Amino acid sequence: MTDHVLNTDHDKPVVKEDKRKTISPHNSAKSLKFAKLPALCNDCIYRSVDDGGNGKCSKYEKDAACGVREDIQKFLKQLDTRNPDDLKALLDFLSKQSMENVMIAFAQSKMDGNIPDRNTRSEVNNLMNIIKIINEMNSKIVVSEQAEFDKAGELKGLFRTLRASKGGSL
Repeated sequence: MTDHVLNTDHDKPVVKEDKRKTISPHNSAKSLKFAKLPALCNDCIYRSVDDGGNGKCSKYEKDAACGVREDIQKFLKQLDTRNPDDLKALLDFLSKQSMENVMIAFAQSKMDGNIPDRNTRSEVNNLMNIIKIINEMNSKIVVSEQAEFDKAGELKGLFRTLRASKGGSL
């Protein structure tokens, strides 16, 4: 877990990650902004060491939506919560509204001679981004490994299996 403590030498707050190292709270999630992060904290490799990750994310919360990704942060600022169910409900509502806007924009472009304008492309891109986040929040991929050994204890075969599931439960 991440602990915020007061450094007595400089009277500046620092973050201690799993008592292994001390880093600045301003730089703790800086490098994660450029990483490919999943939509849910439970699926992230940067989650707490206690939960099977490497403990690098200072914004990790168990059973929460990612607090580092900028595309998800836009929606979380409107909600004041990181509950994935609340985020899914908001995204569902926004996708329906965005779909209506896309249909209106397509009807308008058809009246203008089937030439899509900048607004139509913007509405389509907005809808596709919302659908991408919904898909990430509702799907889960599990990688399992199976190793076979012979009687002498030597590795005979190694099989990896990818299993995808919708709804987040396996």
